[in-house]
Amino acid sequence: MIQYLPSSFFTVPFIHPLKRGLELDRIIAIYGVILPDADRFVLNLQTGPSDGDNIALHVSYRIPEGLVVFNTFRDGGWENEERVHHLPVHRGQHFQMLINIRPNKFKVAINGQHFAEFHHRMPPQMVTHVGAEGDVHINNITGVRMPNEPDNVVYNPEVPLLQNIGSIFPGRLIRIRGTIPHDCYRFSINLMDGPDTESNIIPFHASVRPNHSEMLVELNSKRHGGWEHGTQIRPCPVRLGQAFEMLVLVDRDNYKVAFNGQHFTEFDHRYPLETVSYFRIEGSVNINKVSFEGHRTDGFNFVPLPPPAEDYFHPLAYEAVGNQFVFANPYPIY
Repeated sequence: MIQYLPSSFFTVPFIHPLKRGLELDRIIAIYGVILPDADRFVLNLQTGPSDGDNIALHVSYRIPEGLVVFNTFRDGGWENEERVHHLPVHRGQHFQMLINIRPNKFKVAINGQHFAEFHHRMPPQMVTHVGAEGDVHINNITGVRMPNEPDNVVYNPEVPLLQNIGSIFPGRLIRIRGTIPHDCYRFSINLMDGPDTESNIIPFHASVRPNHSEMLVELNSKRHGGWEHGTQIRPCPVRLGQAFEMLVLVDRDNYKVAFNGQHFTEFDHRYPLETVSYFRIEGSVNINKVSFEGHRTDGFNFVPLPPPAEDYFHPLAYEAVGNQFVFANPYPIY
């Protein structure tokens, strides 16, 4: 992730320069919260620092009318509006707006869901500034670089999924992307020494329980049919009915776990890394993609990204192609 602006908190209204301007196939991520008594707020991508400069993308979020207006301001006048009659975020709620700069249009996602598209009416490379006004607090504005697609990927598998992964090592990153059904009770991620969950060793077990009665994640290991001492962490960082991405990074001393782009916890190794050769997902979950990434390292320097706000459950970004989503990686591997 690259920082577009020099500050992480902004006094609204503002117009700030973008350090890098706009680049095709890049994403601007805007993190904020709608004020409790808000009527509307505006976000602009514009070609200069003044109020009268051209605006390539104008986003007007109008709560009383229940709609969002997209438009362009050019040579002193507004052009034709494009309206979306839906508000994905409401008064008092945190949001993340992602703007993907495609060759022929902007693609906009709000809190992890594709929201709208707006075709370019002027070259996006002319944009030099971002501005905001109205009833909103802006926490952070960042740019997201898209990662290269790894080779070892499983798409839309049936659950339970059992995969022979050969081995794990420091620097290995497992990325699980999917959605949680509204009636989900739990699902689990397992790293095992063989295909049989009953008789084999499970050095790493993560049980995600977003149900309303538990709302926790439990980490544990299993040896020859018996569970060992587990650790429960509350609250569960993912919610029923929502998209999610879970990362499991193999470090020299532990497994690091992230949800939705934010570091969540660590689990110390109880068995040698050479023990693991299988990966299994089971439970009530829909999996879109599992990828096995990263390169062997002598040691891993954990550098988590600072969380923009505690209530963001969808720090998602568009992939360069299509409507798939990818989370910012809190575990950069150098």
